[in-house]
Formats: sequence, structure tokens, C-alpha cells
Amino acid sequence: MYIPNLGELSIFLAAMIGACVGFLWYNTYPAQVFMGDTGSLTLGGLIAAIAIIVHKELLIPIFCGVYFAETLSVTIQVTYFKYTKRKYGEGRRLFLMSPLHHHYQKKGYHEAKIVTRFWIVTILLVIISLATLKLR
Repeated sequence: MYIPNLGELSIFLAAMIGACVGFLWYNTYPAQVFMGDTGSLTLGGLIAAIAIIVHKELLIPIFCGVYFAETLSVTIQVTYFKYTKRKYGEGRRLFLMSPLHHHYQKKGYHEAKIVTRFWIVTILLVIISLATLKLR
């Protein structure tokens, strides 16, 4: 999609992609660098801002599906726990632990396997998102 005067945005996106690739390079198992809440919230905010700038806000839930599932798992877990605590006197859980990746760790999956599968799902979701765009 052509949007005039977005040369600066292209440079910014290239820098952001380079930073993410550098992070992933050093974050492979065993991780040497970790991203905390500040980094992940910044990335999420940048992705949202870029989607708004290029008028593709409705694609966020598709290409950020893994992040969406992680957030949804926490919301579901907390809501269900509070509901069952009120109803039965003790809180019950749907997941062994939330967010979702910790649930898989508790089930016995190795960390590297979980991360690799989340990468694959994210790549597939991005491909699906790109396929929905109109190309000229």
C-alpha cells in the first residue's frame, strides 16, 4: 500500500527489525539476553502504532496471534480462578500455570521446543496476514 512521505517509517522499521533479529540471535537456547516487560511492551506499542499509521489495525489480532493467546490465557485463568473462588470457596485453574507458555513447561515440554513452535505459529500467522493485503 502506498502512503506518501513514509520514508522515515521505513528506516525506523528496518532498525526495529534489525534490533529484533539481534535479540533473537542472542536469545536462542540457552539465552544470553532476556527481554523484560519494558522491551515487550515497547514492541507491542510500536507494532500497534505502525498498524494504525498504515491503516491495518484489524490485522493486529491475526499477526500477533501468539501474543493475543498469551494475554487471553492470563485473562481466562484469572477470571476462572476468581469465579470458582466465589462459587466453591476455593479457586480452580484451567491451565497449570499462565501465561500459556508456562502451562506447556509444566506439562513437560522443553523450553526450546515451545519457543520454536511459537515462532512457527507466528510465521504462519504473518503469512496469513500478508495474504490478506491487497497488492497492486
